[in-house]
Amino acid sequence: MDKKLIIFSDFDGTITERDVIITIMEKFAPSEWVEIKDKVLYKRTITLKDGVEKLFSLIDSNKKNEIINYVKQVTKIRSGFDEFLDFCKDNQTDFYVVSGGLDFFIEAVLEKHLSKLTILCNKGNFNSERIKIDYSYLPKNCSLCGTCGFCKIEIIEKYPRDKYTRVLIGDSLTDLSPSKVADIVFARSDLIKYLEEEKIPYIPFQTFYDVMDELVKRV
Repeated sequence: MDKKLIIFSDFDGTITERDVIITIMEKFAPSEWVEIKDKVLYKRTITLKDGVEKLFSLIDSNKKNEIINYVKQVTKIRSGFDEFLDFCKDNQTDFYVVSGGLDFFIEAVLEKHLSKLTILCNKGNFNSERIKIDYSYLPKNCSLCGTCGFCKIEIIEKYPRDKYTRVLIGDSLTDLSPSKVADIVFARSDLIKYLEEEKIPYIPFQTFYDVMDELVKRV
């Protein structure tokens, strides 16, 4: 039996040209967000889960609609994304957005694409003075990491390797651990550095046209 192709794509800095969380912080958060970001991504002294919580706790909940309007105005989608979604549809391939970001801004940015993909992410909670996070995908029994607020590994592993070719597309630290279980990894930006440090094979990409061309050749 032929394996079914399935796509798992990061959102921030992967589907989008620029990390949307960073864009939000630059506009709406006080300056201490920079130190939190550096401790998560570069010093790695704060877990991904704690880091994202700390970042959004800097912003007032009443900014929700302002944030949504802002990200819809300024966010650019990576070249070839529309065509790649059509490619997936034509080949009956499911496309999952797997993101440690929050629903309210991901859904806003991907508004016109919602019928062609499935978004898996945590939810923004605006019931308090500051933005909090409602978790839907905390790791339950993750052997590789277990410290993030959104376990991409356990999502991927719901689709067994003997039945699926699991493709991961990513750009940053949040995609390092799931790269260890995916069958094909497409990487850009910081993720390339992390993968090379750990000697994990990957295919570099800059646009979704690159991803599509490689998948046509390989699968």
